[in-house]
Amino acid sequence: MSGPAEAPPSGLSGSQPTAQATGGDYSWFEDNGELTEGFCFTWIAGLDPGQVITRLGGRRLGAAGWRADWASFPGRRRGEAVMAVAAMPGWSLIVEDNGWLAFRDDLLERLSARTTVITHYRNVEYDSRFALIKNGDIQVAFDPYDSGDRTGSHPDVLLPAMRAAGLATDGQDSDDADATECAFALTERLTRVPMTTALLHAATYLVTAVYDADVAAWERENPDPGLQPAR
Repeated sequence: MSGPAEAPPSGLSGSQPTAQATGGDYSWFEDNGELTEGFCFTWIAGLDPGQVITRLGGRRLGAAGWRADWASFPGRRRGEAVMAVAAMPGWSLIVEDNGWLAFRDDLLERLSARTTVITHYRNVEYDSRFALIKNGDIQVAFDPYDSGDRTGSHPDVLLPAMRAAGLATDGQDSDDADATECAFALTERLTRVPMTTALLHAATYLVTAVYDADVAAWERENPDPGLQPAR
């Protein structure tokens, strides 16, 4: 496999509000219910899906529509996680059903070389993470349900956009549903791409397998005889 393709420097700052979205614009998400048990959305500026897959060190399994049984897509091997990568206006979007990329700082730093990455995760227990990474630097990371507690090299860089999106930044916990909706609104303010069901459903996704040591360890304890060994 060749090395990661170099991306042109992103024209977006990744830290200033560029749209007017608020949490109310994403009230559809909880009602829709498609990913409410766990999701991870990761946006990468200026890279196409093929470049994203190369940076992930992944293998293309094929192309598919929205949630076309991605987790059981033919060709996945033991120890591999599945991600679906689609082209969006000015960005690529990685969608994971119960995924983990938002916590893989090593991959996020690799993905963000010479560009900007925004990632947003939540699981069924409402554990959550939002992070902005630029050129290998995690500028800010926080739990949308506790967004007064922020880490990163520039922990306050998103404060104006966070407040405008509706997130609590004063140390008060956010309402469960509202925090997720406001984090989606914050993403829109940074990407300029409104995430809608129509957008997600219309996209073509490159289903991609990425080796992960934690997945491999779990599968050693819970073997699936239908999977081929990792190579």
